[in-house]
Amino acid sequence: MPKPPILLPRDSIHRKVLHPRLPDLPELQDVGFDIFTKVGRLGRHEHRGRFEFCLIVRGHVTWWAQDRIYELRGGDVYFTWPDEPHGGLHELMHPCTIYWMTLRVPRPGTRGSESLLHLPKRESKALCAAVHGLQDRHLRGAQELEPYYETLFKHLASERPAPLDIIQARAALQGLLAALVRLPAADAPPGFVPPGIGRAQVFLDDCPRPWPKVKELAELSGMSASHFHACFLRATGMAPMEYAHHKRLERARKLLQARSATVTSVAAQLGYNSSQHLAACFRRYLGKRPSESMR
Repeated sequence: MPKPPILLPRDSIHRKVLHPRLPDLPELQDVGFDIFTKVGRLGRHEHRGRFEFCLIVRGHVTWWAQDRIYELRGGDVYFTWPDEPHGGLHELMHPCTIYWMTLRVPRPGTRGSESLLHLPKRESKALCAAVHGLQDRHLRGAQELEPYYETLFKHLASERPAPLDIIQARAALQGLLAALVRLPAADAPPGFVPPGIGRAQVFLDDCPRPWPKVKELAELSGMSASHFHACFLRATGMAPMEYAHHKRLERARKLLQARSATVTSVAAQLGYNSSQHLAACFRRYLGKRPSESMR
């Protein structure tokens, strides 16, 4: 029997999960929304007879399924097939915000494939075939699916949803699947990224000191602060300061490889307040101590 997933302590995760298990909506087992604030554990698990569809709203996670590893960021969509083992790389779950659900979608030609979500026979068969015909589990376009998840939470929050709420939830699931099967693969050419966002990324990649403020990055990009933040998040999957931390920690790991390096010296070099500050960021974003990167 597969081990259940191992998740973060209660004080490290903000979670909302629904378990509808409704006779009028038998396809849906669970739907959830999680904000992980620290690195934690996500062990090997699987979902019997059901797909799991995940939206990465923000952050960066590394998950595995079968023999492949997937680097996922905000804006990505990821799913696993029924009964398929999967989990976090090294059983880690990094800080992120995600929506997820487990949903039964019958294989084409099997019982139930002609009546998925109360759709007419022809439409049900087409939707089942499209879902099972997806070529890659890593897609792009979470923002297109997010409203459907929000609708599910709105109309299934009650222990006994009214008939009209079930109708709207079912319509949301129909729309979600129809939109999902048309999403581009994550390795498809990306859409337009404003030049100002690219300038900000290049600037942050150099780990400037002192740490820039979002207002300063917005001025560099020629945008208002709010517009810059939204565009940066959409383009990179991370807020500007999250992105800055990840780049500095990548640099810190390389600097700590030097035989003469100390945590204190690297912290000072990269603009952290102290060795303790650097260590805290290592734990939060990487789930390890700085000393684990040293020779």
